[in-house]
Amino acid sequence: MSAHPYAFIAVVDESGNRIHFDNPAAFRAYVSKFAAMEVVVMVKKRLRQQGSQAMKFYRGVVIPDIAVACGYVDPDDWQQVHEGLAWRFLRLPDGQFGEPRRRSTAKGDLSQDEMSKYIDDVIAYAEVSIPGCRVRRPEEIDLEDIYDPGGCE
Repeated sequence: MSAHPYAFIAVVDESGNRIHFDNPAAFRAYVSKFAAMEVVVMVKKRLRQQGSQAMKFYRGVVIPDIAVACGYVDPDDWQQVHEGLAWRFLRLPDGQFGEPRRRSTAKGDLSQDEMSKYIDDVIAYAEVSIPGCRVRRPEEIDLEDIYDPGGCE
């Protein structure tokens, strides 16, 4: 498990007595791995992530949809899916001393057109190469409701 726990989006009701998760099934599936264990639960106000719509779509829809199709149930493992795809599509020639290099999806390394092409390439590859994989399209979702976990480079 990574050092950073996975974040679930929820709303606390007006009385402060109940929590309503945006995806209760995913929450239950995630916490089930901690059955009979002592855990720490932290709650904080949700911060709105800044970033392009393309990055929100990539981090909040494309990567999770592909990860789930690959059998990754634990969201802590989804970064591995991003890394594999980035190395496949954003690889640069090795550095001067043979070190592998790739472009980053963060830090403004890709232009908007390059990021759009990268996302299109990733979706096309995943839907053809991974049995049963289908990535939801922007018109099928409300990007304002997508959680942007950040961290993809």
